[in-house]
Amino acid sequence: MSAKNWNYYLVKTARVSGWLLFLLVLLYIVTGFALCGEFGFDQIIGEQPALSIHKIFEWPLVATFVTHSVVTIYFALRRWGWIKTRVSPSRPTTQTPAPGDGPQPQEPHAAKS
Repeated sequence: MSAKNWNYYLVKTARVSGWLLFLLVLLYIVTGFALCGEFGFDQIIGEQPALSIHKIFEWPLVATFVTHSVVTIYFALRRWGWIKTRVSPSRPTTQTPAPGDGPQPQEPHAAKS
């Protein structure tokens, strides 16, 4: 798998997990408020369904949090230069000019006496 494809999928994973994390945290907060009877959420959802939803989404919340955190921390470390990106050996690191690319700058020669 090339580096471009790898980074593409990591970015997509970070975005999807971020949105999932947002929705799961929102659901977790709403069901928590419903269990406590705060802000009128107990009128919207009953105590037993709120408790069931709250318990069911506990581990998906943790898994989504870990996934999102690992990917975004990896990108932050790369951005800060702590993780270097590898250059594949098939790509040349220096580019040599083709013969027909025009005049090449030359080093000045010292005059001989």
